[in-house]
Amino acid sequence: MMTCPDCRSTDVRTSQSTRWNDIFQRVRGRDVFRCRSCRLRFFASSPTGDGAKLLGHRKRQRLRRRLIVIAIFVAAFMVFWLFLRYLTAEKDTPSESNADHFPITYSLT
Repeated sequence: MMTCPDCRSTDVRTSQSTRWNDIFQRVRGRDVFRCRSCRLRFFASSPTGDGAKLLGHRKRQRLRRRLIVIAIFVAAFMVFWLFLRYLTAEKDTPSESNADHFPITYSLT
């Protein structure tokens, strides 16, 4: 039976995962709960049976896959962005004005 860590009430329900950092807790196998007495929102491992654990495991696998896809997308986007910066950067080309700064001297020996 689930109890609230703050007021020790057993009147606890599952809470909606609406925050972006809830994803990381779900990957770790922890679900979001809310106490109906003190309204505390907390994370804990789900106290359900084996069938729900299998479903939770599948959800965690799906979440991991989504996080991997997002990480690959971000990495590809960064490479593309760096490539565009490389293409649009001004290149230093030797011009005739630079030739005046480094005159060529010949020695007759």
